[in-house]
Amino acid sequence: MSILNLIEKSAGNAVVDKDLGTSNKSVVALINHLILDYKKQVKEYKLKKQQPLDEDSNEKTITPPKSVISISFIVNIQSAASLKSPVKNIPLSKYHRIPMVIKLPNRIRKLGDDKILFIVKDPGDVYTEKISECDKFLEGKLKPEESAAAEGNGWRNKLAEKKNSKKRTFTQINNNKSIIDMNKNNSTRLTETSTQLFSRIYGVKQIRQLKNSSQLAKTLSSFDIILLDHRVGDELRSKILTTNVIRHRKQPYTIKLYDSSKENLEKKVIDSKRQKLGKGFKIEKAEIDFIDAEYVFQQAASIVRNTSVVVPWIATSLNKYDKDQRTNNTISLDVVCFKLDLASSIDINEATVCILENCKSILQYLVKNLIKDKKYVLSNLIKTGESQSLPMDSVESILNSYY
Repeated sequence: MSILNLIEKSAGNAVVDKDLGTSNKSVVALINHLILDYKKQVKEYKLKKQQPLDEDSNEKTITPPKSVISISFIVNIQSAASLKSPVKNIPLSKYHRIPMVIKLPNRIRKLGDDKILFIVKDPGDVYTEKISECDKFLEGKLKPEESAAAEGNGWRNKLAEKKNSKKRTFTQINNNKSIIDMNKNNSTRLTETSTQLFSRIYGVKQIRQLKNSSQLAKTLSSFDIILLDHRVGDELRSKILTTNVIRHRKQPYTIKLYDSSKENLEKKVIDSKRQKLGKGFKIEKAEIDFIDAEYVFQQAASIVRNTSVVVPWIATSLNKYDKDQRTNNTISLDVVCFKLDLASSIDINEATVCILENCKSILQYLVKNLIKDKKYVLSNLIKTGESQSLPMDSVESILNSYY
């Protein structure tokens, strides 16, 4: 059954909000389509597993169907000139390839589901020790038995094994010739480390050691979310993490290691000590550097839970004199509004409400912070990466709905 037929069939179903008739039908039809398609793929997968593998066949392994599907809410805008900067006195070009977090009433993911890469200022291992303090805020939010079952021999299991072994000192690590120092100098002591929250933490030098863009792209593709230390974020974006190696969905987030808007006496004392050390002394400075672990955790948790929008390059790359391109080209803002786990039981009405609530929050954010006026919104659509686009109601209908 095609997805268009499902829309017609869902027309007679219970409507969640009468003012959002089109949106309800589209969302219900899309969920039904995803469930039916997943069941079909599971059935085919089981049949393939029962058949003996042909030696001459190119298919050496049979991969199970993808169970977690991202649903996107797409807002079509009249042109790049219809967008504005979310912050006054800061040009929109400053937000080139920078994801802006949109808070949602219904979470997209939960902590522990995603593999997170955090790239920090060198020396990476010293900052990892400080950032590992974030793990204590995970208590009650991450179930060890669930993560162990999901990861198998993943990083959390390996981390638990490391914690049970005796911790080596800096001198022991330096004297142990079996440990390869990827950085080839004494400015960092370990090659890579993990915490319960972050599956891998790299220093900038470790990223630089990846010889070409294909190596870097392969490494980054193994992570679901990429975070950057705010002190090295601009450098990494412009010189290393270019559009050639980062896909649209994996644009890295920049997070701060402390809240600069708050006065902190401890940080002032530390900054004074750092100044007294003078030039050099990277390790010594890093060891006394101030990091607010709770603040870092809150930012990471917000990124995991919520969604984000990346302004299309045409709106951030063109200057104000490229009038034809800025005013004549329609642009689309593609935002993930929900993730469905098709392997678990799904209440279609509940999922529909969650998606519509999130779509309203996304549209409210865009109209308030990015779009100059809601009259510039041409249409709203909903889709997945492999489905066709389905229509949603007008801007006014969504914004005025009771969600």
